[in-house]
Amino acid sequence: MGTDKKAPAPRRPDVKKITRVEELLPKARIMVNRKAADMYEGLQVKKGQKVLIINDPSADQLVVEALATAIRENKAHLTIILLEGFPGLKDPVDLLDNMFSNNWYPDWVWNAANEADIVLLTAFLKLAHTPIPPLSRKPIVDNVEMTADQMISEYEEFPVELRDIIGAVTWEKLALCSKLHWTDLEGTDLTLKVKPEAWQEMIDDNMKKRGIAFKPGHLQIPAPCVDMNGQYVSSSITFGGPVPPTTLIIEGGKAVEVKGGGKYGDRLRESFAKHKNLSSPDCPGPGVNWVTTIGLCTHPKASRSPFFDDLAGSARIYAWTYGHRRSGVIHTSVGEGLASSKHKIIRHMDTCFNTIATDKGIIIENGRLTSLEDPRVRRVAEKFGNPDELLKESWIPAIAGVNAP
Repeated sequence: MGTDKKAPAPRRPDVKKITRVEELLPKARIMVNRKAADMYEGLQVKKGQKVLIINDPSADQLVVEALATAIRENKAHLTIILLEGFPGLKDPVDLLDNMFSNNWYPDWVWNAANEADIVLLTAFLKLAHTPIPPLSRKPIVDNVEMTADQMISEYEEFPVELRDIIGAVTWEKLALCSKLHWTDLEGTDLTLKVKPEAWQEMIDDNMKKRGIAFKPGHLQIPAPCVDMNGQYVSSSITFGGPVPPTTLIIEGGKAVEVKGGGKYGDRLRESFAKHKNLSSPDCPGPGVNWVTTIGLCTHPKASRSPFFDDLAGSARIYAWTYGHRRSGVIHTSVGEGLASSKHKIIRHMDTCFNTIATDKGIIIENGRLTSLEDPRVRRVAEKFGNPDELLKESWIPAIAGVNAP
């Protein structure tokens, strides 16, 4: 199999395998005390607060131990629940459908969560996409999605000010565009026409939720978009791992046909047929085959863990999904329907060598976010070091047929 000359060569940062909790404690102390930002863990744990960690053996226990130590140092009250989880689970499709949007925690765990001030999920369950019971005391509930090497990675050291100017400049180029052509070197080729009112609705929602027009680190194009047509191709389940190249034929914003994909393709075809009449208030019509998220990620230092193949369960998901935050990656979801009171049908995938061209200009070119070259971004980068190094992607995945045999 050949490679595409447009694709950048694979690379990854030098990563040390962490074996002792002491190596993580300095960063854990920072995380426990700093304010959270979108896609940056921060807890601001105060003395006397009740903190609950919901853990399972497949999560990275060094991360759990480091956070627990830092929380106790802040003189908070800490309880850790250890669930059975999914030990040994490695299949990406089964990881996706068993752990991602399925509320697999026992009910008594949520009762305990309702007694806490802060709840940290290290046993993987994606809070934003999983139906959970109402918690009357309204504790802060958040995912901790990292392995030990990722906890002390360049990503966590990256200046938030620089992350935010990258997002702002990218948003300036993207927001309110009316026409968009999206390609990727794996085979995606899609055209979208986005109505001004769709942009405005999304902007209003972001302003209400976070006081800013876009979500930092994860800039979105309004979806579902009923004027979206072409084909989408991916070989990565965001919260699972690698799969054979899977092609979705998109017509009117919906996947009307699935080609290839092996077991994952079969699962998509089965669920699209089974839930064809399932409705969601966020979709224009029934079915779990609507494209419901198109997110442009903006962080040049995000990367997958090189220890992914050695891991299972929660830690395996974290080792893989961290990479989707990298600048130039587009994070896409299909589906948005509640199959039961505890399970939402939604699948997330990634493409890494995208080109996005709009009527306002080029946003991404062959996986490189063009705003990284903007003089405004480089001026901010100069405050923190060498712009060439700070704005260079630390990790470029090797994808067969694109930049690898």
